[in-house]
Amino acid sequence: MPNRPDDQPNDPEPAARKTLGKPEQLPHLVSDQDVEDADDMLFAHPPRVVRRWVCGCGADYPCTDVLFARLVKATAEAGE
Repeated sequence: MPNRPDDQPNDPEPAARKTLGKPEQLPHLVSDQDVEDADDMLFAHPPRVVRRWVCGCGADYPCTDVLFARLVKATAEAGE
């Protein structure tokens, strides 16, 4: 479409379409330094297993209901 704001056609030129299919002519999206940095980040941030308590309702233990119940019981015991 010639009336686009950037005056570029929607489809690339047929010659450009042929060159894009060859891997040796594709532009590099990241530099070698970016790949090295990514390797360093992955090494510094490994996954780890975390064990945690889960309430019967499915939320992390203690859930808000348990916290409230503990508060009520502690208040009742303090008032005795």
